[in-house]
Amino acid sequence: MANPGKEILIAVSGSIAAYKACELVRNLTKEGYPVSVIMTAHATEFIGPITFEAMTGKKVRIDEYEQGMAHIDAKNSAAVIAVVPATANIIGKMANGIADDLVTSTYLAANCPVIVAPAMNPFMYSHSAVQRNLKRLAEDGVILADPSEGVVVCGDEGYGKLADISVIQKLILDVYKRNS
Repeated sequence: MANPGKEILIAVSGSIAAYKACELVRNLTKEGYPVSVIMTAHATEFIGPITFEAMTGKKVRIDEYEQGMAHIDAKNSAAVIAVVPATANIIGKMANGIADDLVTSTYLAANCPVIVAPAMNPFMYSHSAVQRNLKRLAEDGVILADPSEGVVVCGDEGYGKLADISVIQKLILDVYKRNS
């Protein structure tokens, strides 16, 4: 199925949609894929690392300096990195080379395909700055899992809702199978 030692790295950023990353990780591990999770500090305000640790059997890393060079360790073991959900903040940092947390540092060090699944308010998603940052990421080779249209938590409606987990999972597995 996969190259031993190469895994799927799920990077979770701080969005209410972080709970959907649990479903993704559960599905992938249930199917026998090796999965690790890293999180931003803001993501832990929405879901605790212990949830992902229980599903993967692996420590979730949040602080890049907690144990040596976590961003280098993470990128070395990954066949694919998927940022699910990707907030406007994390997208902006990634697009502009800002590495001030484990997720963005790992992205800049990555030598494997990266998938970004945006999730945010529709007005934020359609803002020219966010669209410019997504375009820059795509130009840099990042694979985008376009958000779906719908009503988001605040009640606004439009594009910005995290893509369906089955869509994101298929994209991740297609890339993983090609690169592991």
